[in-house]
Amino acid sequence: MTNKQLEPNSNANEFSSFSSKILRAAIVAMVIITMTILSGCGGKETPDVDNPEQNANATTGDAVSDENSPEALFEMGNDYYKSGNLDEAISAYKKAVEQKADYDAAWANLGAAYYAQQNLEAAEEAYLKAIALSPDDADVVYNLGAIYLQQSLASGAPDQEKVTEALEQINRAVTLNPNLAQPYYGLGVANQLSGNTEAAIEAFEKFLDLDDGSDSVATGNATKILQSLKSGEN
Repeated sequence: MTNKQLEPNSNANEFSSFSSKILRAAIVAMVIITMTILSGCGGKETPDVDNPEQNANATTGDAVSDENSPEALFEMGNDYYKSGNLDEAISAYKKAVEQKADYDAAWANLGAAYYAQQNLEAAEEAYLKAIALSPDDADVVYNLGAIYLQQSLASGAPDQEKVTEALEQINRAVTLNPNLAQPYYGLGVANQLSGNTEAAIEAFEKFLDLDDGSDSVATGNATKILQSLKSGEN
């Protein structure tokens, strides 16, 4: 079957105490979290997903019929996630990977659930596990970059070391799938934070060129930020 991914949640007020310049960049990072697509995750019943991919750990009907199987636990985790019960979702995904350590989809959705709780350290660890199993998964590689980008803003002024880590992952995601819109958004933010205005403009333009409009908040923010960068207000 085709496996799809869940989208994590975000908090629009998370960065409200930043200065105006950092606030603008932080809001962009927040939108990245909102629109993040977690590839290799989610089963056939999962809604609100994008960019479906074939996955080596595809779920079969027989496997799901066993309520204690990794696949059934994975589907259970998806149901809990969709209902907002993140603790139970995490528990189900963890049980799935305990039984099936190479279950990349479950590792990625575990990362999504931790990400939704803003437990970035645990999300990073889960995404790294997923990437180790599926190193060419552009969406999960991008999500790891988005974590690093958010971490770069944790103390106020951007941590350029973390911004560099984010750029490495997001650029790799672009290389893996140049037609995926979201990484260009991340590139725009990361380049804005690193002071590379020209590259940020190019990235946001590419995002808007590929954007399908499914995330109106992201589209609107990218448009506003691009206008600001072009007018020299960044």
